[in-house]
Amino acid sequence: MKKLIPTVFLLLTATMLTGCVAANSGDSAPAPTQDTAIETVAEKTKPADVAATTTEPAEQETAVDEANTAESTDEAAGQSVEDTMTFTVDITDNLIDKSGKVIGNTTTAENYSGIIEIYLDTPLLEKARTDIQVGKTYLFSVAPMMTMSIPPQVTALDYTLATEEDIANLEEIRKNVSNFQDCMTAYETMSLDQMIQDANFNYALWTQEEIVKFQEFMKEKGYTEDSEVKSYVQTREELNGSVPGDAER
Repeated sequence: MKKLIPTVFLLLTATMLTGCVAANSGDSAPAPTQDTAIETVAEKTKPADVAATTTEPAEQETAVDEANTAESTDEAAGQSVEDTMTFTVDITDNLIDKSGKVIGNTTTAENYSGIIEIYLDTPLLEKARTDIQVGKTYLFSVAPMMTMSIPPQVTALDYTLATEEDIANLEEIRKNVSNFQDCMTAYETMSLDQMIQDANFNYALWTQEEIVKFQEFMKEKGYTEDSEVKSYVQTREELNGSVPGDAER
């Protein structure tokens, strides 16, 4: 059984492979990776106080049932309002027919950034099968649990098509969290294949402009569509598959 952690406590940035990390030399701590996570276990809510010992058994049982019902209602309300999170995701793969999930690139200011696998709650599957399209951007409301796999997996409770404002906000966040410059410095000493393999994971943090710069750079280094290692680094409109998505086929 996969280990789950509450997403509200994830403090992740997605620099997966050694390439970009290698650029951070010296005494500074290495950049965190996609599989880095801080697991915090929240203290369980104490059960509601039952009636005093002088309460008759039937009355006491009723009081406990009411307390449990109220507690369950509070927990459900807490999850829907406080615990769910929203990820803005550029879709790279629609694998709903095969495995009930989509894959994409997300970037957040304070939580997880990188490639993410999103399983869809049952009521969403039929709609999402034809509604969610590769190369478009969506806002996913997800349950407060995320696996520690690479890439991590979440379950979507709802989704909406991103607006132009949502996409602009996503790009602004990427300007702040992008590791593009560190990666480009590291790529100067890498082979073309190593560079492509590294970028296939890290580009999820890059802006559209940085992606175009990288595409030009790798072509200068000799990359072609026939190259042995395939590049998945594409702008939003060009997206057509990813490393984990390709592995599923």
